[in-house]
Amino acid sequence: RISKNFLYLFCLMGRSGERAILLYEVFLITQEKLNSLIATACDSSAVSLVEADLFQAGRRKVLRLFIDKPEGVTISDCTKVSRSLSAALDLEPDLIEGAFTLEVSSPGLDRPLKSEADFLRNVGRRLRVTRSTGKPLTGVLKAVNPESLTLELMGNAGDLEVPRSEILSAKADVQI
Repeated sequence: RISKNFLYLFCLMGRSGERAILLYEVFLITQEKLNSLIATACDSSAVSLVEADLFQAGRRKVLRLFIDKPEGVTISDCTKVSRSLSAALDLEPDLIEGAFTLEVSSPGLDRPLKSEADFLRNVGRRLRVTRSTGKPLTGVLKAVNPESLTLELMGNAGDLEVPRSEILSAKADVQI
């Protein structure tokens, strides 16, 4: 995933093609190394990575990870990933320049579902989906494919296949 900051830098460097290509290659190598360290930390803690984001916050950078697993994430899971990744990043001091904060947490109950992996993790759970028609649907997610979701609608209304292109937002509908 290429950050907006890098794209902006790449656009500024656009006239001098060789320098732009070199910057792009260095960025990809750095990004691949960071992704590898994150994947290793998550694998060693038996969690899956939902999202990773590196961004500037004032004078510091923030590396924020959201992790998940089928039975839910515990504080211990977050601690394991944080300690493992922190130790790995300490061995690679040039990977993230300057001071940074590492944040590791669960994605939260009300986080919007975006990717196919998000939907696959929620098969069997109740979702609230807003379609481009504006009318929300509530149902249990039965199946996911790249083009659509199948929801078992509430109130014995049967199954409905919803094209992914019509989905404006989708969230787990947590009942407490």
